[in-house]
Amino acid sequence: MTGGIEEATYESFRGHLGRKVDRNNPIHILLKVNGAIVDQAEMRGSNYELSAGRVILPSDHVEILAFDYAGRQIKSFEWGQIDRPLPPAWSAGRHYKFPSVFVLGAAKSGTTSLHVYLDQHPDIFMSKPKEPFFFEAEYARGATFYYNKYFGGWRGEKIVGESRHRNLYLPYIPSRLGDYNPEAKLIVVLRNPAERAVSHWWHWRSRGLEPLSPAAAFQNDLERILEGKTVASPQEIERYVATFGPDAQGEYRTYLDSGYYSEQLDRYLQHFRRERLHIVFFEDLVRNPGGAMRDIFRFLELDDQPVSGIDLRPRNQSAAGMWDQVDEKIWCWLIEHYKPHNRRLEQLLSRSFRDWDTAPRPRT
Repeated sequence: MTGGIEEATYESFRGHLGRKVDRNNPIHILLKVNGAIVDQAEMRGSNYELSAGRVILPSDHVEILAFDYAGRQIKSFEWGQIDRPLPPAWSAGRHYKFPSVFVLGAAKSGTTSLHVYLDQHPDIFMSKPKEPFFFEAEYARGATFYYNKYFGGWRGEKIVGESRHRNLYLPYIPSRLGDYNPEAKLIVVLRNPAERAVSHWWHWRSRGLEPLSPAAAFQNDLERILEGKTVASPQEIERYVATFGPDAQGEYRTYLDSGYYSEQLDRYLQHFRRERLHIVFFEDLVRNPGGAMRDIFRFLELDDQPVSGIDLRPRNQSAAGMWDQVDEKIWCWLIEHYKPHNRRLEQLLSRSFRDWDTAPRPRT
């Protein structure tokens, strides 16, 4: 039997299974996600589509199991392991042409909405699912694996992109990304770092994965930063990947230094020309998403007319109750903590961020 999982959508898997013998009898296929059967079908033809019943995560272990009419297992196929070469159009000498645009982050700054908006342009194909782990945890598996796992649905679109917020934060990613495609265009969404830190904490707290209060969690993170614990050396990277859980939470809390934007951008500017970088401000993306998208499409040298047909509803919004957890003392501490980092960002981008220094604590 040949074939496998050829394409992931946001909630399903598609592919084709070919048989050289016994073609007249149906086969039964099962979709297993993380060991659980989530969908199944009887196949008489060669093409299939099975639903995961939820949004697919890059960390999911996915298999298609095929059985003959007598119930005997014929074959199993894992996501990303299909025998399919990299399209010639993806190669550019020792580098790669695609993906050609990377939404880098920051975390909790609207990157899910931006990913979905970009994916609606007829000339753009965005990774499915969002948040590929390739550059941080799958890099050794190579470009063909990267294509087969995340971009199997590509049909020749002019722009290919992905969105992964950890690519902005992790120190070892810029060199990998620069070596992969030094001509790529980079999009970064920046949000008031104090507000972003609270939203980052609440992301895990509201899911039952953060036991500490905001004050205790931020203090714990500060102590980690002062101790110099990061993910930069080969040993640290190896440990990070080894402790990379299914929820992609990582070994450390990174609430505070995920907002050290000047450090993160500076690392990328060592590998990419400044004109390859486009900055979007979270407030603009929220208040005027159409205008923000027109600017992005122009940056990508695409027609901006499709904006009128894009569904610009926000995605992946925070659960209610976040600001009830944060008092004025914590908010003021965060504002003060980020002031020197904001000054360095001003120097890098030649733009004032004094409004971040004086922002009142949000109420909703």
